[in-house]
Amino acid sequence: MGNQDHIMEQKIYRILVLGVLSLPATVFSQQLSHQVLVPMAGIASGCNLNYSQTVGETAVEIVGCSEYLFTQGFQQPGIKIIHETPPPGTGVKVYPNPVSDFLTIELYGESPRVFRVDIINATGTIVSSERKAFSDRFWYREPENIENLIKGFYVVRIMSEDRMINRIFKIEKL
Repeated sequence: MGNQDHIMEQKIYRILVLGVLSLPATVFSQQLSHQVLVPMAGIASGCNLNYSQTVGETAVEIVGCSEYLFTQGFQQPGIKIIHETPPPGTGVKVYPNPVSDFLTIELYGESPRVFRVDIINATGTIVSSERKAFSDRFWYREPENIENLIKGFYVVRIMSEDRMINRIFKIEKL
């Protein structure tokens, strides 16, 4: 029995030593802050868009569900949702001009309407054509990707099927 008591004492001693050695790690781990130190970061703002990034951060994900937004990642972005009211009346806008990557086409109106949006190059060839249909009061404002178009002058023709709206915009692609 003496040998088994000695073995039991050694086990208890080892457990106590291990517990005492791990105590400082447990105590100090509670003092760590929830901050990330990064070598470089940046913030850019424009119009209704804010973009922030951190070098070395692999991903920030934003997931929306009805009225709530959830984010994931080290750097939590500031999100500001602006509830805007549509402009009064009926109208068409195309901007910016000159444009390099994305052309914003804005359509708004108080009654149902169907539009055809054509982008025509300098030789008269339709390089892009879209049909936009609205069944009620509408306010459409989306950037159209025109990165694949070559530099030059283009005509953006926006015409409603009922011919009440027929607008032509001359733009320059940089």
